[in-house]
Amino acid sequence: MKNQIVIEHAVMELESNFDKFTFRFEKALGILTPAALQSLEAVPASMVRFLKSTYSENDLMLFNMLVQGDLLQKADSRKMKQYQIGNPHIMRRMIEIDAGAGLYAPLHLLVYEKPTGKVVVEYDLPSSLFAQFKNGDILSDSIIIENKLIKLIQIADEKAGEN
Repeated sequence: MKNQIVIEHAVMELESNFDKFTFRFEKALGILTPAALQSLEAVPASMVRFLKSTYSENDLMLFNMLVQGDLLQKADSRKMKQYQIGNPHIMRRMIEIDAGAGLYAPLHLLVYEKPTGKVVVEYDLPSSLFAQFKNGDILSDSIIIENKLIKLIQIADEKAGEN
């Protein structure tokens, strides 16, 4: 079975410096590292406590980061990072309603530097990705994540302009 869906894609060109923006963006996210989870010996109560302690004020955390600029080094010297980010509690709720939501959670976000030095942030709007499930609770959660993501980008951009 195939379904055709409409995806809204956001492209934000920022005045920020790439290194400052990505530093502030990453700092604002909680980080889920395998080493940290291993140190907890995967005890559920400890994991919950750890996850809560790593949340930023935006309740989004970094699940994975791929430095794509390293892959392009010989052909293109631009800086580029892809992030997988989300909120584990919201993701769990969405996946419990419809397992297919797991295809889009965590979210993917791309940050790269243009030849002009400006920073570009690109991502698919969660509300458009999750609308296909035709479920009010999933859509509501996707809008919450979308708003948190927009706020996080704005905060990292504002702070990136500071010294």
